[in-house]
Amino acid sequence: MRPLRITFAAPLSLLILSCARMEPPPGGPPDASPPQLIATVPESLASYDGLEGPVEFIFDEVVSEGGGGGQGRRSELARLVILSPTREDPKVDWRRSRITVEPEEGWQPNRVYRAQLLPGVTDLRNNRSDEGTVLTFTTGGPLPNTTLTGQVVDWSSGRPAAAALVEALLLPDSLRYRVLADSSGSFSLGPLAAGEYIVSGVLDENRNLRADGREAFDSVRIAPGKTAAGEIWTFVHDTTAPRAAGVTVGDSLSAAIELAQPLDPRLRLLPGNATVSVLPDSTPLT
Repeated sequence: MRPLRITFAAPLSLLILSCARMEPPPGGPPDASPPQLIATVPESLASYDGLEGPVEFIFDEVVSEGGGGGQGRRSELARLVILSPTREDPKVDWRRSRITVEPEEGWQPNRVYRAQLLPGVTDLRNNRSDEGTVLTFTTGGPLPNTTLTGQVVDWSSGRPAAAALVEALLLPDSLRYRVLADSSGSFSLGPLAAGEYIVSGVLDENRNLRADGREAFDSVRIAPGKTAAGEIWTFVHDTTAPRAAGVTVGDSLSAAIELAQPLDPRLRLLPGNATVSVLPDSTPLT
């Protein structure tokens, strides 16, 4: 008796078709909306004694991870975060639709923390958000209610210093808070704990959110109970006094002396600050 040969070609084909993945039809409107911040953890303006875990900025979609830092350089995502007070760069991690932030040394008790997310977060289609946010909270103690204001000016150009770095040092604890000035050089840093502050304006040329040696800066002291820093004129500090670099004769009665460095704009030169001599015997001219 010959054995029977049975095939299941048709049912197997149906099984393969039933397991095929269904894809949405191509086309449709492109996504041109930037990622939207929908929540933060913890909530702002609250006190959290014994806080554990990172701060989270939560978006409505997956955000771009950005380029890696490597060899001591901060990643693109880390450059969008300012955490203060902290002495080291914070730990900034990407978790799909969340950006997490925490200090390297961990959350310290009885401090006012300020976590700022700058504009620039993008999604996977390179849609960029032009909005940022600030999360302020304490790890014990009263909630802060002090806001420092002022304007940073570039001394060499006499113009407002857009996106200047502003650092406020709380005395005597030496807790350092940071913020970036806006396009007009103006800043508003707070809410912070009440007290005496030394406020510095820095032309952060390499955008590392730190005051480096040869970057122009200056600082003012704000007494307890005061909040206005006024204008902070930034310049490169060194130990070399200004010197004459050249003289341009205007006419028979005037000349312009060019100096190698900018002068303090508050300096007022009087006639007694200059002397004129007649050559060749250097006879003083009254």
